[in-house]
Amino acid sequence: MRPNNRDTADSTTLDIYARVSRLGDERQRSTTGQVEDCEARVADHGGQVGQVHIDSGRSAWNPRVRRREWERLMERLEAGTTGGVVVFDMARFSRRPIEGERLILAAERGLTVLDSEGEYDLTTANGRKSFRDQLTAAAYESDRLSSRVKRGKRLKASRGESNHSHRPFGFEIDGITPHPTEGPVLREMATRLLAGEKYRPIAVDLNNRGITTSFGAKWSPEKVKRVMSNPRNAGYVVHDGEIVAKMLGTPMISEAEWDQLTARFNSHGRGRPTSEVYVCSATVACGRCGHGLTGRPQYDRTPYDDGSTRRRYWCQKRLTGSGCNKVSVDMRQLDTAIGALVVSILSDPAHSDAVAKAATAAQEARRPVAEKLAECEELAEELSNRLGRGDITLARYDKATEPLDRRIAGLRQKLAELEAAPEFDGPADTRAHAESVQEWTQRWEDADTTEKRVMIKRALRGRRVRVMPATKRGPKFDRSRIVIDPIAA
Repeated sequence: MRPNNRDTADSTTLDIYARVSRLGDERQRSTTGQVEDCEARVADHGGQVGQVHIDSGRSAWNPRVRRREWERLMERLEAGTTGGVVVFDMARFSRRPIEGERLILAAERGLTVLDSEGEYDLTTANGRKSFRDQLTAAAYESDRLSSRVKRGKRLKASRGESNHSHRPFGFEIDGITPHPTEGPVLREMATRLLAGEKYRPIAVDLNNRGITTSFGAKWSPEKVKRVMSNPRNAGYVVHDGEIVAKMLGTPMISEAEWDQLTARFNSHGRGRPTSEVYVCSATVACGRCGHGLTGRPQYDRTPYDDGSTRRRYWCQKRLTGSGCNKVSVDMRQLDTAIGALVVSILSDPAHSDAVAKAATAAQEARRPVAEKLAECEELAEELSNRLGRGDITLARYDKATEPLDRRIAGLRQKLAELEAAPEFDGPADTRAHAESVQEWTQRWEDADTTEKRVMIKRALRGRRVRVMPATKRGPKFDRSRIVIDPIAA
């Protein structure tokens, strides 16, 4: 039976949602099979099929993946243009509890929610609990699978095996064997870059010769750099952004050539660097919307008394939606006020004592957590090794790792919270005594932009400085506009 794609507020009209996270994965029920089961479920319920929504190859666990058909479904449910939804199982609908809460809110007026086994009455406490339990279980399975996949990738990387998901240019699908036609091209690109040739001429030449990327796309300067900056070319295995082992086989380029290429890549900055002029840029926030203030010159304004260009910090309104464009302040006025604030804090004897005590306490709190985490991770790795050797069954492995994974996640979260605690980052001799106001003032005046930013961080100890909107006009800066957030408990 083909679905009747009519928009209607009839409570007997139910939409169908089907999803698979990976195309071609035979372990998952196909979307066609899901829809057929859901159509039968609608018929048994005495209803009629509204619209059918299918998301193919779309993860319901990754928040960065957009499921267009799921969003269309939710819009119809929230607008009341359909009487409910039928899914094969709740894991197909979502693996994120927060998305389930959106459906619960939409169901306040009454919606029919069915899966292949039962019905969820989201207008009752028991129905909402049962629905939430299903989504929580689906989220847990995704998190658990993710932990196992990450652990497996780490073990593969430590053995010198590749973890790639797409065939890299220059290599066969295994990521190790040189490709018969692309391999020589990759070595040619390395030779040309080492000779000083730019990325763009190489990209133009490859396109003119009809050579494409491993995806069949044309080359660009950025793609040339991305391919040639892959550590795999020199036989390195990367895990979590770090080189952890050497691959099997013969690398495309030597280690010496890789070192030379890496030096070239690192010599070219990525994007425009932060200007050394603005001490407070990205370190001071807007008191109105909370976004960081950035600096800009004012060529149309009267220069400073020394003849240099007048500059301001402002809350820039960007295309991404950040920034309110409502707060601005003269650069020199704010730099002077922040400098006086930093000197006042750092010259206070109580500051040195407080920082030293906080650093010692944080260090003592982190040590046992880090030790426990190391023990658990070592145990998890040993269990993985035993599974790989066949010493234990998969069922026993799963039973052992379920509580262990939860414990590791909890310890990592606790350690991350402790790592975020402010630490003492100054020289050891400043713990014993506070320097005088004159000494700190001189240090501020002698410091360059980077050093001043370090001093600001040291004085604030994790707190944030905000500049509030101006309440009155005048040549002098109103220092009451500077507000420091309290230290978190």
